[in-house]
Amino acid sequence: MRNSNISWTKSTWNPWIGCRKVSKACKFCYMHRILEKGGANPNTVIKSTVSFNAPLKWEKGRKIFTCSMSDFFIEEADEWREEAWKVIKQTRQHTYLILTKRPERIKENLPIDWNSENYPHVWIGVTVEDQESVGRIHYLDEFGCSVKWVSFEPLLGEVYLTGKELSIIDWAVIGGESGNRKGKYQFRKSELSWFMSLMYQFEKEDTPYFFKQFGTWYHYNQFKLKDWKGEKQCENFPKSFEIRQYPKTNYYGKKAH
Repeated sequence: MRNSNISWTKSTWNPWIGCRKVSKACKFCYMHRILEKGGANPNTVIKSTVSFNAPLKWEKGRKIFTCSMSDFFIEEADEWREEAWKVIKQTRQHTYLILTKRPERIKENLPIDWNSENYPHVWIGVTVEDQESVGRIHYLDEFGCSVKWVSFEPLLGEVYLTGKELSIIDWAVIGGESGNRKGKYQFRKSELSWFMSLMYQFEKEDTPYFFKQFGTWYHYNQFKLKDWKGEKQCENFPKSFEIRQYPKTNYYGKKAH
């Protein structure tokens, strides 16, 4: 999509859609909810014939959440990934934010010419939902990247990070789970103390972080926020959580020639 409602990005790009659930965080996956509602099978990964080359048409640079409806490193997309990397390399005016729950596949599926000079506009991150999944962060230490980031969303438990893990992370997104009040795709509550613990850990290390949303539970049960995800900042949005920082980077997007 040219424009996205996700607060930490400008656009989303899906060269393929569809995914398989691999962790607790996937239980109420919005992608599965959206595709099932439209009558499609969310477990089937298909290449997009409409949007695969979309970033080539966007002249003005923007932050792009890549594969918001899939996983960039999913096995079924192995035959298309090289072509996607070519699109990314040609559009250095954009910043690509890639997020995966399959970090063990990152290193082997980077382009053959991967380095910070050829891909300074690519940020690679992993999802961490609880203490059990913290190990995904260590895979980010296996390769160089201009920005390594972690999405702690949906946060399903308190997370304590070691000094080593904190040193790997350049940026973090923190948030609760959104979903429906009834039916198959609901939501789980994230405790405020879990959010605050992570915020404190990053502030102590001077690591920028982006508090995205409280999640649906807080919208209905506590703060009566402006939207059902608890994402839009408003008069009921607690001021101490109005922190939306981005990582410092020396790269200013320029189109490749």
